[in-house]
Amino acid sequence: MGRDRESMSEAELHALFDRLFPRGFSGADVLETIAPEGWDRSPLLPCFHPSIDRVFEERLLMHRNLDNLRRLGGRRHGSVTDVPSPEPTLEDVRKEYKPSVVQETAEVTELVGLCLWDLFSDNHEVIAADGRLADIGSFRGAGAFINEHLSRSDGDWREGDYLRFYMGTIGIGQRADLTPVYTMIFSRLKAVGGDWVYHFPELGVVEPQSGDDDAAPSAQGYSVSESALAELNAQHGRAEVRRFRAELDEMNTRGREEAMDREPPSTVRAYRQVYGRDPRGWPPA
Repeated sequence: MGRDRESMSEAELHALFDRLFPRGFSGADVLETIAPEGWDRSPLLPCFHPSIDRVFEERLLMHRNLDNLRRLGGRRHGSVTDVPSPEPTLEDVRKEYKPSVVQETAEVTELVGLCLWDLFSDNHEVIAADGRLADIGSFRGAGAFINEHLSRSDGDWREGDYLRFYMGTIGIGQRADLTPVYTMIFSRLKAVGGDWVYHFPELGVVEPQSGDDDAAPSAQGYSVSESALAELNAQHGRAEVRRFRAELDEMNTRGREEAMDREPPSTVRAYRQVYGRDPRGWPPA
């Protein structure tokens, strides 16, 4: 939709983030907007301090997802096993659960950084006032940029693992309604003349390419039977990739259709509140 736009330089991107957050990610102006009654009483606090029941739900869901993947992988490799592994129990979680101390500055900083990843990465586009793309990098690159920006602009932030922000709020997004945080970010982006383009998340497949496959066989050590077997394997591999790609296309189409039957994601709802319209790219075509 706009990938061929000219992109801002890294220095300009850091300057943009400074304009968006002149007092930092956890400044008093941020707290006044997303937690007006105080962080310790904020509905966003469970993002970092979930209840025992919430932790149990998350562990149970992860266990079932991993179990399904294990069984699916077993069927594909001919080792069918439909016996599920023991599920975690609420009592197990209660025994291991330990309340954590609230760390306002660190938690607000991390939450804002995660939400920024959701908007600036995840295949979405942020457009600067002059029409250029505010591209902070790929999925991991975006996490690294946010971490680097904090380490150079926040005296209390100690540069750590860039994976802290990788994949944004995927791990905490169901613990609280993050719309207020997205709304705060969009309000600041609009104030500096910026805009946002939504891209529906889709699954894809990357087929590795190798120059060796197309190379002519050398006279020495060349076997017709080995070459024929290699070609059959290559054809089988390409057929598998085509089949898998067709399955993913079908899943993506179904996902877009199902998205129209649900409430828009919180990012889109927040954009509507600020800009008074849907972002480009929504609804997904």
